[in-house]
Amino acid sequence: MKLFSVIGGEDPQEVIPLVDAQLAVAERELREVPERAQARGAEFVAAVQDKMQAVIEQFRLYHAWLQNSRQALESNDHNQLVAAYEEAQTLVPALFAALEAYGAAYAAQGPFATPFSNTLARIAAGIHSGQAGEESWDDYLNNFSQVFAGKIAQVREAALPGRGACGQAYQQGVEVLQKLQGLEALDPASLKAPLHELDEAIALGEKVERLMAEGLEGPAPIPMTNVIISVVRKGLGGELDSTLVSSFLDDYRDLLDGFWEGFERSISRPSESALVQQEIPRTLESGDEHDAAVEELMNGFAKKDSAACEAAIARLVATAQKLDESREVYNTAAQHQGQTLCPGCGRANPPENKRCEACGNVLPTESGAASSSSFNVMAGPALEETQELGMTDNVAKLFSACDNVSEGKISLNEFQNVVTEAMVGLKELAKELDEIATETMDESNMNEETRRVWREHHLPHVQEVGAAFVAGMSDCEAGLKSMQAYVSEQDNEHLINGVRLVWEGLNVIHRARLAMNSNLQMLQDVLQEAREAGYLTDVPEETDA
Repeated sequence: MKLFSVIGGEDPQEVIPLVDAQLAVAERELREVPERAQARGAEFVAAVQDKMQAVIEQFRLYHAWLQNSRQALESNDHNQLVAAYEEAQTLVPALFAALEAYGAAYAAQGPFATPFSNTLARIAAGIHSGQAGEESWDDYLNNFSQVFAGKIAQVREAALPGRGACGQAYQQGVEVLQKLQGLEALDPASLKAPLHELDEAIALGEKVERLMAEGLEGPAPIPMTNVIISVVRKGLGGELDSTLVSSFLDDYRDLLDGFWEGFERSISRPSESALVQQEIPRTLESGDEHDAAVEELMNGFAKKDSAACEAAIARLVATAQKLDESREVYNTAAQHQGQTLCPGCGRANPPENKRCEACGNVLPTESGAASSSSFNVMAGPALEETQELGMTDNVAKLFSACDNVSEGKISLNEFQNVVTEAMVGLKELAKELDEIATETMDESNMNEETRRVWREHHLPHVQEVGAAFVAGMSDCEAGLKSMQAYVSEQDNEHLINGVRLVWEGLNVIHRARLAMNSNLQMLQDVLQEAREAGYLTDVPEETDA
């Protein structure tokens, strides 16, 4: 980039000292890379010979390029500077790639099973010998903790069987790192046991991740069903521990329970679609058969009965295909309604929504990109009420802030400002609703007959709407508090729960407003009829409520 600036007219003399510093780095690495490798023994040198030679060769090319660049800067030769800049576009990435490959091989070698433990052992030895500062120990521990926290969050969002065991393994790794942070002595004897424990936790987490990834493809149209089939068959073949397989089965059953809860919420709403009405009983029947097959599989595996397990797997595949056929029906119905199906819970959403109004999941984009959820082949029916809440700018800003802070695009302080702004807005909304309630409940302009009609036919509905407003406000407040908790504890569950609660609360408030408007319109019609009949003379033509 400095060369590019010089090409654009900046003073080349300012760049020469930077080139000289890099020349010193290249010369040092050309000398010390082989020395460090030889210090670790002949076995290590033999294991990493190819990668080490690749790094040395790339440093030689880099050193020569620096010398040519320095000459071009001294003479301010424009053509030579342009050539050096263009050469760097391939030379520098090749150097980084060689360094990364050698660094991985270097970190993997050592008395422990994982690069993490071997790296910590080397850092501790460096501190012991005075070649490294004690602050580097904490830096590495914090960095590794963040790596494992990221893995925990990633596997939790995968919604695949195995996420429980994988998350627990990496959480154990985090706990070991916390123990290491509290060690007073960093001698080999003190480090041996915790670093072996760290190895075991990481090895289990990586193993479960591989099982989840390798099992996605299979005979069923549902990825998470394929994972469970693959893991059970490996367990029956003696490749996996029975306890680990059982944890996969427990996860699968829990994931199904969560899906069916969302499905039942969806079908609790009336639908005018005959296609949907006809398909719901079939989906429920297929779901019951699928759940029964899961129980058979769990029982068969507990008894190590391969024949029973294969029979249960055949039922799983058959019922998964039926559920996939149902999904196609609901998807077709949703498309006819111009709506977007949530891949998480099956709720049909208005096309402008970015997140599901039932569960808060990110919805597929217009390009058809699927969500990360593995339920995208088990979507529920397109059952919608009319006049659903749209995504306003303020709500979109809040939800985007949740995504951005989770991905590191904004700071915790910036996120805190957005949440605080939303809390202020919620208080203003509560004040507005109180004012509306006061006006609505005012009977001062009603005569005795109108007051009787109001109290008997409209007041009960208004009171129900008021209770709905209170419930919606409570959900929104709880959601914002959950988001607020992320500031002190960076757990994505706080954000996920916060989005879900806020969206559910806003939808309750929205529907309450629709109901309120409907009741007020009914009351206005009653008052107008009374006015036209000559019963009323003291009621205004319109009401602001």
